[in-house]
Amino acid sequence: MENLDFIKSEMLTHIPVNTHADPKSVLVINGGKRISKELDKYSIFNEIVHVDKNGVIENLKSLGAKKFDIAIVSTGDFTGNREFWIELTKLLDAKAAVAIEMSNIFTKKEEAKKELKLAGAIYPIVMPYRYDKATDGEIITSEYLMLASRFYHPTADINLQRADLTDGFAYYNSDIAIAAFAVPQMIFKEYLGIIKR
Repeated sequence: MENLDFIKSEMLTHIPVNTHADPKSVLVINGGKRISKELDKYSIFNEIVHVDKNGVIENLKSLGAKKFDIAIVSTGDFTGNREFWIELTKLLDAKAAVAIEMSNIFTKKEEAKKELKLAGAIYPIVMPYRYDKATDGEIITSEYLMLASRFYHPTADINLQRADLTDGFAYYNSDIAIAAFAVPQMIFKEYLGIIKR
């Protein structure tokens, strides 16, 4: 089976970029070359700042009064960390969108609920979304990311022109973007009031 690791990078990057109406600045935490490659598909950014996950709280504090439209967090190490969310949010514009790795909403429910509640204390829109991952060489599983926003909704506000006319996507398109946020009724009921749409 071909390597499908690019799917996570595409979904972490293009969901928030195509949710925000006019993103000009991006903060990337632990993104590396894969996220950089995805961001390079756009010519709309004035600033992209990369921060290492080691010492992330201090790294965020060192950015001072900068304001970012998009934050891409390519690790789940801090999704359940309140101090991380506070420091990250200080750096974000009022209309910013955050994409971050989170626990699986099926197999790690208590962790996922904690992470969603933590983000939901700050952001009125907090929604898990899935991406496909290859494991054991032959098995495709679903893993989860989270979109958090104070203003833009990832399915209602998707920029269809940007999502479908940007070149170079292998996995992502506007149909995938909208479908990724669908959850079955049993999950909807269990996470009622925690997933904030």
